[in-house]
Amino acid sequence: MITFFESGIHHIDTEKSIFNSNTEYNILAYDKKQLTNQDLLNQYTESEELKTKRYIVRKNESSIGIIEYGMSSPRANKPWLSILIIDQQYQGRGYAKETFLAYEKQMKSKQVKSIQIAVHAVNKKALTFWKSLGFEKYDERVYEDKLFYSFEKQLN
Repeated sequence: MITFFESGIHHIDTEKSIFNSNTEYNILAYDKKQLTNQDLLNQYTESEELKTKRYIVRKNESSIGIIEYGMSSPRANKPWLSILIIDQQYQGRGYAKETFLAYEKQMKSKQVKSIQIAVHAVNKKALTFWKSLGFEKYDERVYEDKLFYSFEKQLN
């Protein structure tokens, strides 16, 4: 079973390990292979500014990923998912999908009508993943010199 435990500075080593197992993503998102404690501290500051909630994703007793989301996105004032990352050693087991479905269930229980995400346009694996979960592209934009596609999923 997937569970979420609130994260923060007290989980910095766990989070850094999860991010740094995903060097391809780090290069894509942060222009470096390995994140430092300062990089994570910067993320925590941004999370506070954006009023998002950040959780360690656990499968049984193992910390397998990170999920971060907010209830009011900066651009559209809608619920949004800002991070869903699974430790490399746990990928390929369906845990990202299971994590998203647990998140989606929480949002449905809060009467949320839709969820938005932004995906790096060059991240083909992520684009395929999000489309397979029912997300549809509705916009694109450049942010910090990188092209992103905006996706939304309607919840019924």
